[in-house]
Amino acid sequence: MLPASPLVWLPLLAHLPFALVLSAVDLREHRLPNRLVAAMTLCAVATLLIAGAADPGARTHLRFAVVVAVLCAAGGIALALLAPQVIGMGDAKAAPAVALLAAACGPTALLAAALGIALLGGAAGIAVLLATRSGATRFAFGPVLLAGPYLGLLFAPFVESALGLS
Repeated sequence: MLPASPLVWLPLLAHLPFALVLSAVDLREHRLPNRLVAAMTLCAVATLLIAGAADPGARTHLRFAVVVAVLCAAGGIALALLAPQVIGMGDAKAAPAVALLAAACGPTALLAAALGIALLGGAAGIAVLLATRSGATRFAFGPVLLAGPYLGLLFAPFVESALGLS
């Protein structure tokens, strides 16, 4: 399933350079710089506002996306503060923008993005575990997280089929 509005492609295309740069930084330094995460988030919000202004039919998905992003921000930051060994603060701050973009593509894309992130993150974790033979080794989760909106678009048709929605 493609996004509800063709204009949702604009934010997804605008997100791509940020995702690539942030992924490279996270792989190299194990951190997501605040300035880049903030710029990515502002870019996502701005481009979705443009999409909503240009296509009133997309506003329902966009309102849903904002609610999801706010809940994701609250939950992610709380988890990062309460259990920093589980999720880094950079990932917690990047997750709302990822959720915003995935949810703007529709609820099925959001579910597919969450499943794709979980599966890809799990596979990466297993690979790191096998390679290092240590459960204490941390790995950069940012690249997996930042791929979320694209994983959502890729796997949404499969999720729709599995749920009997297609």
